[in-house]
Amino acid sequence: MMKKIVYVTGSRAEYGIMKRLLLALDLDPEIELTIVATGMHCDEKYGSTYQVIENDGFKIDRLIDINLDTSNNAKILNSMSICQSEFGQYFQENKFDAVMILGDRYEIFSVAIAAAMHNLPIIHLHGGEKTLGNYDEFIRHAITKMSKLHLASTEEYRQRIIQMGEHPDTVFNVGALGAENSLLMDLPSKKQLETKFGLLEKPYFMVVFHPETLTLVSPSVQVIELLNALAEFTEQYDFIFIGSNSDTGSDEITEKVKLFCTMTGSRFITSVKPEEYLALNKYSKGLIGNSSSGLIEIPSLHIPTINIGDRQKGRVKGKSIIDCMCKKNDIISSIRLSQSNLLSDNINPYYKEKVLENILLIIKRFIKSNLSYTKDFYDK
Repeated sequence: MMKKIVYVTGSRAEYGIMKRLLLALDLDPEIELTIVATGMHCDEKYGSTYQVIENDGFKIDRLIDINLDTSNNAKILNSMSICQSEFGQYFQENKFDAVMILGDRYEIFSVAIAAAMHNLPIIHLHGGEKTLGNYDEFIRHAITKMSKLHLASTEEYRQRIIQMGEHPDTVFNVGALGAENSLLMDLPSKKQLETKFGLLEKPYFMVVFHPETLTLVSPSVQVIELLNALAEFTEQYDFIFIGSNSDTGSDEITEKVKLFCTMTGSRFITSVKPEEYLALNKYSKGLIGNSSSGLIEIPSLHIPTINIGDRQKGRVKGKSIIDCMCKKNDIISSIRLSQSNLLSDNINPYYKEKVLENILLIIKRFIKSNLSYTKDFYDK
């Protein structure tokens, strides 16, 4: 009998990481894959990226709009309550052998609560990680305690999940799909990118900057520091900005970034396909900002990451990552350092061979096992 897995996706970033795995699951004769899209995918402001999923050949079983409003935390909580209620009803009406989710976003937290309350086994990717500047930090660990299978991206993260009381037999260090995607995805050529996004004749940096939601400094103040630093380089480099996630304060960032682009001739792109994002980075001088992709995926492309502020504080980092405070002069110094020869060691700590193949084997073994057991707390 075919096993039924539902994957719930809420953002372009995590879908991009999962795309190759979803294709493999969809083709597997022993698995019936269902995809549900929510969060940013359903919002025109973030590019209505559910269309990217459909254009990749997937059928989306349900679009669940949660009325995203990032103006303050109360609005975010309202979106979370809608999400939890909608998925509570969805899981009441549709039964699955497992629910698969990635990461730490607030809409995924609501999905996990709904799945756990329906006693649906949860497969969780990228648990055990630390990001001390964002509410993703405690959301991620809470999801871990509701999950039955844990696919961690490094051994340090695997050990942290076990430390949280999860049985070692359910926790696997598989590496990161994103690190492998950068090497194995079929990426557009520079000419193909230019056809869609304009000429790339001048050396350029990619910029992805999200709000820090657990610090006292407002997103407006932080993005002004960043933009003031970039203004020092506009004669030397172009800058291509990708829109922020739907976190509290993201609209403040977007407003100021768009004004900067108008004044300097830089480019702002709301959202891009997974392959386009990696290819744009591949041909760039490096990634500037505070995206997790800068630590996990970008090092596989052998370009530097200027990692700003505390949003990713606590994550494992390779030597191609330059950490700096969110201050104009620190950012300027880090951009200059990124173009030196000091970053020759580009080993990606998130990369392991055969990531996709191993994840697929672990998932199939998991869903064929007896999943009706009640989780116990593992005391190491």
